[in-house]
Amino acid sequence: MSVYELARKYYPRLWDDARIDALVQAGRLTQAEGEQLRREAQAPAAG
Repeated sequence: MSVYELARKYYPRLWDDARIDALVQAGRLTQAEGEQLRREAQAPAAG
């Protein structure tokens, strides 16, 4: 499982913004991936 897939699974339930920022700074996620994760987390749940 890639870092992005793990982040999608755990953000924001278990991983916070600081964790996402740290992964971007470390080069494990791109800035675009970090922004995408945040957008997905803010989107209302379908259902």
